Amino acid sequence: MEAFEPPIQSAVVESVRAASTAPARLDLSRKAKIIYGVGEVSNSIKTFSFGLFLLFFYTSVLGLPGTLVGIATALGLVWDALIDPFIGYASDRSRFRLGRRHAFMLAGAVCMGLSFFAIFSPPPGLSPGALFAWLMVTSLLLRTTNSIFIVPYHALGAELSEDYHERTSITGFRAAFALTGTLASAVSSFVVSFPNTTPGVDPKFNAFGYWSMGLTFGLAMTLAGLLATVGTFSHRSRLQPHPTAARLNFTADLMLAWRHPAFLILTLSASLFFLASVVNATLAIHYLTYYAQITASSALSLFQLAFYVGALVGVAFWLRVAKRVDKQRLYFGATLITALLMAAAYLLVGEGHLFGVGNLAALVTGHAIAGYFASVLWVVPASMIADVTDQDELTTGRRREGTFFGIFSFAQQLAASLAILVTGVLVDRFAGLIPGQVEQSAQTINRLAILFGLLPASLLVVAALLILGYRLTRQRVSVIQSALVERRREAAHGRARLDPEA
Repeated sequence: MEAFEPPIQSAVVESVRAASTAPARLDLSRKAKIIYGVGEVSNSIKTFSFGLFLLFFYTSVLGLPGTLVGIATALGLVWDALIDPFIGYASDRSRFRLGRRHAFMLAGAVCMGLSFFAIFSPPPGLSPGALFAWLMVTSLLLRTTNSIFIVPYHALGAELSEDYHERTSITGFRAAFALTGTLASAVSSFVVSFPNTTPGVDPKFNAFGYWSMGLTFGLAMTLAGLLATVGTFSHRSRLQPHPTAARLNFTADLMLAWRHPAFLILTLSASLFFLASVVNATLAIHYLTYYAQITASSALSLFQLAFYVGALVGVAFWLRVAKRVDKQRLYFGATLITALLMAAAYLLVGEGHLFGVGNLAALVTGHAIAGYFASVLWVVPASMIADVTDQDELTTGRRREGTFFGIFSFAQQLAASLAILVTGVLVDRFAGLIPGQVEQSAQTINRLAILFGLLPASLLVVAALLILGYRLTRQRVSVIQSALVERRREAAHGRARLDPEA
């Protein structure tokens, strides 16, 4: 591990000069951060809808076995995971007139909304085999177009500032819009697409509601992506490929990044966190409908609303705390608390437990608290990757934001594909859920709650322990950046001596 650490010993000796050599802080305006942050709305809509509705729609509404849903979506996610590093690598080195990030973002924004609509609007009367094929193909299309937008978009965020705290501010704005988009999706999906118009009839079993949701959300995804792309065009002139880009090799780049200790630890921990979150979100409707016995659309909407309101409040708070506490410590604490809250969803709720069933107030309160602490994970990891790229530049002399974010996305998508596949299989084999049937056995209901709460809680504990090995603290980043400034200054002086007229 230590063999790959950058040679910063001399920088440590010279750290007393940090005040004069630290990179200049170029704060972005609030308007620029807002316009950039809007782009995350598209990704939050896709993530929310897939996590909350896809498994329920295809199993309980359309009657496709959970194992087939898991296989189809997992294949799409594996494909997504494979192409993400290539997209990041290509955007690092492209020289399009629109900018190396923006050309990709524009193409992805235009296409991802259509693909999203197709997933939730399969032709009626398809056989199980044809329905499986439809889900698999449309999932591949959406994953591809979304990655073409989101990987360069995240890399762009890492390039907008070199300041340790300003990076967290940028990711904080992005997180705020991610939560806002998810919040709007949660409210509109239940209230608009699944209104309770017929007494005694659960609207979530109405296929038309998913069609209208797909159309509305698909349009919103494309509009948000286009706004972020067009609104940040003014920054593209200074975001050009690194001079050494032509000498790089994709395979060597990929392997070198994976060998980076700080990046590897962060990626493994965040992937476990993401895996746990996907398992939890995928089974949320099952948990609420069967175990907690909350079925009204307004109640489900309030449940989701509580989480994201809590998260929005949390983002504002954690951005302030991050100025005084290292990112690693915030990550560790938030992950552990989130694990405890997930476990409480099973241990404190349900027949014979402290809060019983149908207790909306307890569920809403717990979900709001969970959102408050989990919001740290929307802010911190992306900012940590930006710090990793500084350490990597000191070691290799290259800037590879796109490559790092592509690999990070690869790992997360791989975790998500595993989560959905395992969840689909466990819903069939462990819980014994009968597809297309409203009533389920008591044993099935209890096991669905175990999968919703205890399983992801265990994964989060492991993720928290992993992040303790991350050593890229604020002081270390400051030393690294000081050394980079000195290196760039010497390089500039060298070029000036070679070409006095430059």
